[in-house]
Amino acid sequence: MFFINRCIEESLFRKSRGFYCIIAGTMAFFSVHPAFSEETAYITDNYKLTYGSVIRGSLKTASDYFSINSIPNQNLENQASSAAAYSVDFLSARLGLEIKDIGSLKTRVDYFWQNPIQYNLYPKDYSQKELLFRDLYIEIPFQNKGFSIWLGRRTFEFDEIYLFQKENPFNQIELQGFGYSSDVFQASFSVNKETVFTTGTDQNNVTILDSLGKPKLFQNDDYIFTAFLSGKFLLSEGKIFQPILTLRAYESRSTSNPQGVQKNTVTTSSSFIAGGIFSRPISDGLKGTTTIWFESLPADKTATPDNNTQNGSYYGEGRIPPNYPQNTIGFADSSEYYINRRGGLLTGIVLLNNTYASSLPVLMISSDRKSLIPDSNSSSRTINRVSIAIQPVFYFTNYLQLGLDTNYNYVSKKLIANDANSFVITPILKYAFDKQLKTTKYIYTSISYGHYDWKVKTFSDGSKTDQLLTTQTGIYFNF
Repeated sequence: MFFINRCIEESLFRKSRGFYCIIAGTMAFFSVHPAFSEETAYITDNYKLTYGSVIRGSLKTASDYFSINSIPNQNLENQASSAAAYSVDFLSARLGLEIKDIGSLKTRVDYFWQNPIQYNLYPKDYSQKELLFRDLYIEIPFQNKGFSIWLGRRTFEFDEIYLFQKENPFNQIELQGFGYSSDVFQASFSVNKETVFTTGTDQNNVTILDSLGKPKLFQNDDYIFTAFLSGKFLLSEGKIFQPILTLRAYESRSTSNPQGVQKNTVTTSSSFIAGGIFSRPISDGLKGTTTIWFESLPADKTATPDNNTQNGSYYGEGRIPPNYPQNTIGFADSSEYYINRRGGLLTGIVLLNNTYASSLPVLMISSDRKSLIPDSNSSSRTINRVSIAIQPVFYFTNYLQLGLDTNYNYVSKKLIANDANSFVITPILKYAFDKQLKTTKYIYTSISYGHYDWKVKTFSDGSKTDQLLTTQTGIYFNF
């Protein structure tokens, strides 16, 4: 990484030196590509510890009086919102023990203070205020044959979509099983026990309702079988392409029925996500990552968006909340451009084509602009979402950066009750300990102004607004 920094600082992106910068960028990519970096401490020649941590936390304020940790925030749940304007606080810690020529034991624990945005619900979600054991597995290398095998619980995470509050769609959380990996290919197979909810009938075959008059939900066990495959191809000029495929099958097993209740059967179902990640090392001051995917999830065609879905659960045959798209075609790109030693430019774009299991009423803004109401003349299953982010960055010093983050969100039509178009601008001041344009070790303070096309934001006193001023002051460290 030092050589890359020198290439940037000394403007060495001329053809005569470009080859060496590309080689250095490729080598650095292989060493830092995982979503989380690790440090090593040798105990003896044969024993070493690997460790790492990620911490992200901030003091947030909102409204005219800037109440501490007030609501609302600049996040839009169904879209790729600005990470500079709102970020989820969490802590992740990793620890491993490696024995030379024998194997390693690796662990990881996460803790989230708020609910992150969930774009990949399987097999685990990102629960709020729970201690989450992401990793507990052993890995045995076969160095003479160039591969290793693992057994236990393991999480695979890819680089985040920088500038956006969005998890990578290919993340695999807490796979419980085994796998094989080499320099160019890995295959993992797992079985996870989860929960699925279904409806039930009484002795007269009448659907049982809750206190709100809606079908009451009852719990079943759900076994999720996963095959996760990925590869790595080195292309010209140090570019890398990673094809990725995940297949899942869902098999429900009924728990004991409550007295007088006959639970409805939850059918076997399946899902998949396929696509790839294309990474571009530094060339002429430009580098970036492009992600393309198609995802199909098991959805219940009879379900409609309402408050009947329990948090963190899957509803009936659909196994996903009814306001979550069944199919998604996605494109995301994060790029960074080093202009000179005084600054650069960060850019991002996310394009989503969402298809729901059944046609939903198209919503329009009410006359008082405080809610969305159905347009009785139209319905649709599909919606397009566009998120664009641009952040020019100026370096006062090698460490002190000033960015101006501009985020725009657009939906082609409104199908879900909190869909909105928005424009959020955020001046953000960072002290970057790693001196990087796309820094992962910094303290910061920011102030954000968001404008929405209807009064989607609600304050704690119940008042609604379409303009919001918020601040964040915090820390983000990945080491």
